Amino acid sequence: MSSTHNFALRTLAVACGLALAGLSQQAAASGFAVPEISITGLGTSNALVANPDELGAVPYNPAAMTNHPTSISFGAMAVAPSLEVTTATTGTHESQGSDIIGIPQFQGTYRYNDKVAFGLGVSAPFGLESIWDADAPTYTNPVFAGLGPFHPTESKIETVDINPTLAFKLDENTSMAVGLDYYWIKTIVFNAPLVQIKGDGGGWGMNVGLLYEQDRWSFGFNYHSSSEVTVKGSANDIATNSARAWGDLTIPWRLQTGVRYEATDKLALEFDITRTGWDSFNVLQINHSGGLVAPSPIESNNHWEDANAYRIGATYDLNAKTQLRFGYTYDETGQPDLAFSPRVPDSDRHLFSIGVGHDYGNGWSVEGGYMYVKFEDRNFRGAATTPWIGASDFNGSNRFDGDYESSVHLVGIGLSKTF
Repeated sequence: MSSTHNFALRTLAVACGLALAGLSQQAAASGFAVPEISITGLGTSNALVANPDELGAVPYNPAAMTNHPTSISFGAMAVAPSLEVTTATTGTHESQGSDIIGIPQFQGTYRYNDKVAFGLGVSAPFGLESIWDADAPTYTNPVFAGLGPFHPTESKIETVDINPTLAFKLDENTSMAVGLDYYWIKTIVFNAPLVQIKGDGGGWGMNVGLLYEQDRWSFGFNYHSSSEVTVKGSANDIATNSARAWGDLTIPWRLQTGVRYEATDKLALEFDITRTGWDSFNVLQINHSGGLVAPSPIESNNHWEDANAYRIGATYDLNAKTQLRFGYTYDETGQPDLAFSPRVPDSDRHLFSIGVGHDYGNGWSVEGGYMYVKFEDRNFRGAATTPWIGASDFNGSNRFDGDYESSVHLVGIGLSKTF
């Protein structure tokens, strides 16, 4: 093995450790998905599954690894979310979550030969954070039975996806990739007036990708299976009692497929559809060992629905060294009114992206991207009861009535080196 390959493998190991150490809070995008897993994707509104040319497309479709030399890529995004609700009785309230959230990214590839490549990605594809003050939205005194113990006050999910993959060429035009996803729930917090729950855990999934190229056209496909993540931790209540707590969180499956066309030698256009299996995010059930004011199990009935995102991306080579990027996405919510909750106050959204990449030579390149996410206003007026409402769950009820407004600014920068 050459000294260059030895250096690349050592660098991959160190880089993976740094990426794991740096992953922290995330912000909710679609549901609690965060699809921006590379800086190239940030600039193209994540329309990259059929892109065989850009190194930043590999996290969206590892089959593209067979088109690239051995490489390492680092990225960092700053996310600035804004979320507020206006109620008829208590006025306007802002979520008290972090003003700026940092999300690091890492992707490493090793080109074994002309037909086989290995990869390792570390990203944060799911996460959320919301913190509401005591009267947003309005509800009855939490000491009394009129308020269920799972009414949301603070919510947080910090997720890391460690994704080893193998890619290989099936023929001159077709590449395939298979891999694993290890989802590490670094932190999960579900707090309510009567009980506070915190834990962590992990679970496995798998993924498969396919890339086909023919003349100016290319077609891509990538699928990540769902994963049942077992979370263990502790629960505390307002009477200062504590107990062991445990439960399962389902990471939904994702399917992205797309087509790309090189309209000219400089301009390429891509259209993707992403479908997310939010239907699997059904009932979140937390069990505890007893001795708390809250019952066991504590349930949050979500009953979400599968949803689509429609993505358009474009790349334009300004010259031999510099590429401009653009994108737009219409992203549907999977959260129906009957399951609405301010723990994840979701709605349909529009994503607008711009980006730039520059090749400095000798294998070094830098890139940057910006995205503005505008959530459609959700003027929620729920029913007094829902089919599954119970003593510990008010999702979809009129207790959460209000006008919810959300937006997010994302900016990122990345650095890559090929060997």
